[in-house]
Amino acid sequence: MDTIEAIHSRRSIRAYRARGVERGAIEAIILDAAQAPSTPVSGAHPWIFHVIEGSERIAAYGARAKQFARAHRPPGEAGYAWADRPEFSVFLGAPVVIVICGDAKNSEALAECCRAGQNLMLSAHARGLGTCWVGSPLLWLRDGASKAELGIAAELEPHAVFTLGYAAEVPAKAPRVAPQILWSA
Repeated sequence: MDTIEAIHSRRSIRAYRARGVERGAIEAIILDAAQAPSTPVSGAHPWIFHVIEGSERIAAYGARAKQFARAHRPPGEAGYAWADRPEFSVFLGAPVVIVICGDAKNSEALAECCRAGQNLMLSAHARGLGTCWVGSPLLWLRDGASKAELGIAAELEPHAVFTLGYAAEVPAKAPRVAPQILWSA
């Protein structure tokens, strides 16, 4: 699969097969993700990838993330309605979750992690795996106790979270309109 085809055919996968993902494939995908451009201010290690494996373990973490969001969501924040939906699954039944973290003191960490995340999704797709960039667990993942439990160092900030696995179903392509382009003369 070439790059342009991967960009146009990748979908957010929200249902996964029970099949696990081989560690060699996960490592290869992370190596591809780490080919993303980074800024000199971020140094030699602009990101750290935390891998969580096991559908049951991940589902339990998802239930905790959902409960945490219900208890700690910012007042008046409409973006947390998912936490009240009984059918909502934070990690979508995935057998693998990858959390990309950056140094909490680095002002470029969010951008660094997002660039690596885009590579991660395209690499997984090109290798026959599905991903979904999930934002719902971030409130829980950024909590000090949660970070400690997962082995995420206190000085790191989770910025991008991805489910990974073999797709149980692939959604149809959503129609895209050409973006607005403003040319400066």
